[in-house]
Amino acid sequence: LFCQKLVLDYCFVALDFEKELERIDNLDGPLHEITLEDGTVLELGKECIIATEVLFNPGLVGMDEKSIMSLFQQYEFMAQPAFPPLILVGGCAPALNGLGERIQLELQRMKKNSVDPINILKSNIHEDVTRWLEWQE
Repeated sequence: LFCQKLVLDYCFVALDFEKELERIDNLDGPLHEITLEDGTVLELGKECIIATEVLFNPGLVGMDEKSIMSLFQQYEFMAQPAFPPLILVGGCAPALNGLGERIQLELQRMKKNSVDPINILKSNIHEDVTRWLEWQE
C-alpha cells in the first residue's frame, strides 16, 4: 500500500519521456524528498517517470512485453475517421497524472492522418483510493 501511495502521489506520465528525463537529470537536487516516520529520507528523481514509462516502453526495465498502446491497435475504431470517447477505468492506472494526455498523444501518432480531437474520460478513482489507503493506515 505504501508503494501504491507513492506512485499515486509522486509519479507522473511524461508526454515526452526523453525531455523530462533530461530535465530531471539537470535539477540541483531530487524531484521529491519524503521523510518517513523513522526519519529515513527518500529522494525521488527520475524514478517518478520511469515507473510510469514502463506502461509505454516495457523494454526500459528489461521486460519483453507489449506496451499499453498495443491494446488499442486491435480495435476497429483505429480504422474509423474519428475516435469514440475512451474511458480509462480499473486499478490505479487512470489516476496517474498525465496518463490520459499521453495516451491521447500516442493515439494521435498511431493514427497519423487524424486531426479529430480524442476524448478520454478518466474515472475519479484517485480520491477513492486515497481515502481507502488512509483508512487502511
